[in-house]
Amino acid sequence: MAERLTHENLKTNPWATYLFIESGQGYSGKRLYLKKSKEEQNAELLSAICRKCDYSHYDVGNRYIVYFNVENVLPLIGDK
Repeated sequence: MAERLTHENLKTNPWATYLFIESGQGYSGKRLYLKKSKEEQNAELLSAICRKCDYSHYDVGNRYIVYFNVENVLPLIGDK
């Protein structure tokens, strides 16, 4: 994660959501409710994770590895 608005928001609010949409017909998938557990700056691990990434054209500044715990999983549509 680059040092931008999303990272800045996570400093004050550790909660995040992620929508996973399954391929196929209709709206199927999951809503993941996440909570940030830790972050680190590890250049070696970062290069291993992003071995195919080419950020040479961008000024991304500091980059972080951010870990999340899955707190809840719900269907994409509905509340059950």
